Amino acid sequence: MKVGIICHPSIGGSGLVATQLGIGLAHRGHEVHFISRAMPFRLSGRESNVHFHPVEPVYYPLFDDSLYTFSLTAKIAEVAEKHDVGIMHAHYSIPHSLCVHLARQISRRDFHTVTTIHGTDSTLLGQDRPLYPLNRFSIDQSDVVTTVSNFQRRYIREHLHLDRDIEVIHNFIDPDAFKPELASLETRRTMAEDGEKIVMHVSNFRLPKNTAGVVKAFARAVRKVRARLVLIGDGPELEQVKVLCRELKIANRVTFMGKVNPIEAIIPNADCVLQPSYTESFGMVSLEAMASGVPPVTSTRDGIPEVVVHGETGLTADPDDHQGLADHVVALCRDDVLHEKLARNGRQRAIDHFLWDRQVDRYLQTYNQCQDNQKISA
Repeated sequence: MKVGIICHPSIGGSGLVATQLGIGLAHRGHEVHFISRAMPFRLSGRESNVHFHPVEPVYYPLFDDSLYTFSLTAKIAEVAEKHDVGIMHAHYSIPHSLCVHLARQISRRDFHTVTTIHGTDSTLLGQDRPLYPLNRFSIDQSDVVTTVSNFQRRYIREHLHLDRDIEVIHNFIDPDAFKPELASLETRRTMAEDGEKIVMHVSNFRLPKNTAGVVKAFARAVRKVRARLVLIGDGPELEQVKVLCRELKIANRVTFMGKVNPIEAIIPNADCVLQPSYTESFGMVSLEAMASGVPPVTSTRDGIPEVVVHGETGLTADPDDHQGLADHVVALCRDDVLHEKLARNGRQRAIDHFLWDRQVDRYLQTYNQCQDNQKISA
C-alpha cells in the first residue's frame, strides 16, 4: 500500500501520532510519503520505506502570507501522481483535510481520503465562524473520518452537525520508547537537586493547557514537600508564567527547560506529571507519563478520563481546584505505596489499551475498508 500522510511537523499530539503511524506502516512494508512544511520532528530521514516531501512556500508581492494552503494542495496532487499514492491521510482538518479534498479534484490520480481529527481542529480552530463551513465540508467529504476519543466524536457530531460514521482510534504509545528504565540520575540532576521531588509539566504554554493553574497548584504543594517544578515546552504564555512564579515567590523552585527532544528520556525522571488542562481531546502527555512509570495528575475534562483512571493509574481534579491538585501532588510525593501502585497500573494500562502496534493495525483496517468502498461503522 502507498500512503500519503499530511501533518504538522511540530512537537505535539497530532504530529507525533501521525509520524509514529507512518513509521509503523513502513515497518510493515508499506510505502509512506510524508507531506509537510518541514521534516516531522520524529523522523530521522533514514527510515526505510519513508519519504518526505517538503511544501515549499510561495511568496507573491500581492499577498502578505506564503499561500501555504495552495502550496500544500499542489504538493499533495504532485505526490499522488508521481508516486501513485492510493490513500491520503490528513491529520488535523484545517487546512490539511481541505487541501486533500482539493488535490483529489485536481489530480489525475484518483485516491481515497482519510481525515483524523485530533482536537483543537474541531474544538478551537474548527469553531472559528469564517472557517466553520470549510471545516465541516472538508471533513464530510472524506471517505473515512477517525478521531482520538469518544469525547471528541460526540463533540464533532454535536458542534459540527455531522451525521456520518466516525471511528474512534485512540492515540498510542511505544512502550519500548517510553519506559521507566530510561530514568537516570545524571539526567535528573540537570533538572533538580538530590532530594527534591520533580513535578513536571509539558506544555505549549497556551490557555487550554492551564499552565497558570499548574504554577498555582505547585505553589501550594511546595509548602508541604521539598519539590521542584520542571516546565517543558514553549509558547505565548511563557513570560506570563515566569511573572506568576515570581509573584507567588516560587521562582527559585521552578526550572524552565524549553523545548526538549527526545522527551522520552526526560519524563521517566519525574515523580509525577501535572497536566490539569481545560480542554484535552485525549491527553498524550499523560499517556507518555503512564508508559514511563510516572503517575499523572490531570483534570477531569473531555477525553482525559478515557486515558487516566482516577485512583488506579493517576489522580484527577477539576482544573481550577488548585488545592485538590496540590493535595494529589503531595500524596504522590509522600506516599511511596500509592506512587508505586499508580506507576505500575499506569504502565500496564498503556500497554493493554494504547499499544502502538494494535492501533496501527486499526488504521490499516480503515485503509483497507476505504479501498473496498465499505463504510466504517461508528
